[in-house]
Amino acid sequence: MRAVFINLDRAVPRRAFMEAQGAKLGLALERVRAVEAGEIGASLAARLNGRWERPLTLPELGCFLSHHGLWREIAGGTEPVLVLEDDAILSRQLPSALPVLVAFNRAEFLNLESFERRRFVAREAVALGDGLSVRRVYRDKSGSAAYLLWPAGARKLLDRAERGAAPVDAFLHGLPGLETWQAEPALAIQAHLWERRSGGAPIDAATSIQAPRGRLPLRLDTLPFRWRRIATQLRLAGHHLCRLGPATYRRTELRDEDFR
Repeated sequence: MRAVFINLDRAVPRRAFMEAQGAKLGLALERVRAVEAGEIGASLAARLNGRWERPLTLPELGCFLSHHGLWREIAGGTEPVLVLEDDAILSRQLPSALPVLVAFNRAEFLNLESFERRRFVAREAVALGDGLSVRRVYRDKSGSAAYLLWPAGARKLLDRAERGAAPVDAFLHGLPGLETWQAEPALAIQAHLWERRSGGAPIDAATSIQAPRGRLPLRLDTLPFRWRRIATQLRLAGHHLCRLGPATYRRTELRDEDFR
């Protein structure tokens, strides 16, 4: 299967890190050039922006466009593709898990990473053997560093992208109608999260995408953003009600020993 990682031209150490991981795990990881923030014209930024809960930064738009380019390629194919970002630390179990996950025919998007946050998932997991399972995801918002995407899922993402962009992880996890699943235990974790969890990371874990941002000011032009944020919170309340039924709110299991 095709396995790719997204990487800026200037992020040479991260490229070396991903290529070394691929060699160690026996995975042929293909580098895909990421879109630089400075390459995004004002007209394109204006067309993509303004449809989420706050204005997006240029680095966020660059990240979105980098993934979007891959979605176009995947949509035109017939097989799922493994998509990675260049700060993804991979589990040593990933090579053996991939054929099993690819054969799971109920997913359109299958998240592989732990973002160290709770998410709304099915109470019951589907066991795939050898300690690997998957859970249906009802609602999540974080993590775009490691996922399997099928052509049917890519086409749904592209259709939604016609109406504007969002931070790529929120976009991936927030699309109604996308058959989204989570692998357990997690098979990847981003470097900045692993650094927080373990006390160290094999690469510089700093990221501008996750940089803190200030509160959106209360002005007439920001009211649409605020309304969309309120609508998201109302939908979130509905997901909490689902915890009375098939859903639970939990973190994805991650086995530290698979990453050390």
